[in-house]
Amino acid sequence: MSASWSLDAFLLESAERVERYLDKALPPASEPPVSLHEAMRYAVLSGGKRLRPALTFGAAEALGGDPERVLPVAAAAELVHAYSLVHDDLPAMDDDQERRGRPTVHVRYGEATAILVGDALLAEAFAQLATPDAAPELIARLAQTAGSRALVGGQADDLAFAAGRDSLERILSIHQRKTAALFQYAGWGGARSLGATAVQEQALEHFGRHYGLAYQLLDDLRDADPKECSILRVLAEHEVRARAEAELAAALEALAPCAERAVALRGLAGRLLGWLT
Repeated sequence: MSASWSLDAFLLESAERVERYLDKALPPASEPPVSLHEAMRYAVLSGGKRLRPALTFGAAEALGGDPERVLPVAAAAELVHAYSLVHDDLPAMDDDQERRGRPTVHVRYGEATAILVGDALLAEAFAQLATPDAAPELIARLAQTAGSRALVGGQADDLAFAAGRDSLERILSIHQRKTAALFQYAGWGGARSLGATAVQEQALEHFGRHYGLAYQLLDDLRDADPKECSILRVLAEHEVRARAEAELAAALEALAPCAERAVALRGLAGRLLGWLT
């Protein structure tokens, strides 16, 4: 590892790389229908951590691969994430008025346009993977990750969450499907794009799953909203911290087959561990 390497520099470089790609991939705001395309760009090119693409680029680094080769997977994961946020913010869902310090899409452009923005971003995510040289498994796995058995199903159960009537297993299942599954895809997809071995694919998939669940547990700790499906409904704070630590330990252990090169992924896990102290 270079003495000059830093996680912040890696995250910045990752964000800039995927944003340049998405800026070119999305229709220009001047292309009809103008209101839809402007709103799509507003939803996607609004900053954010870009952690899912960072995880994909980290997977490429762990395999000694070129991060440019995994850009379609990184972009697809980010587009699915962006679509899910637009729909989650809708009045029929979480009814949020702001995101990242700006009006949410439905507040600025109207509810109907926001629904269409989400639809279009999800379609665009699959378009990024529909290239002649792409592995078909990338598309099939993304469909599973974004569908009723994972992200959408997790959101459905989140909306149906009732405090006092849900178990630890149920909340963890929601977190796994709604949050961790897309991180899992980001790691696995990066490996599959580079033709990794089955062992390497599994390692990076497992890292993404454990990292994603730890990320959501820490998000619960940092934003203990009693209206939300939070792990703090069923566990004390110290128990949540212990569980998050265990998930991060499992994530780091999963990197054993590519540990020498997995500097960025270890850095991502280390950053979450730092939040626990």
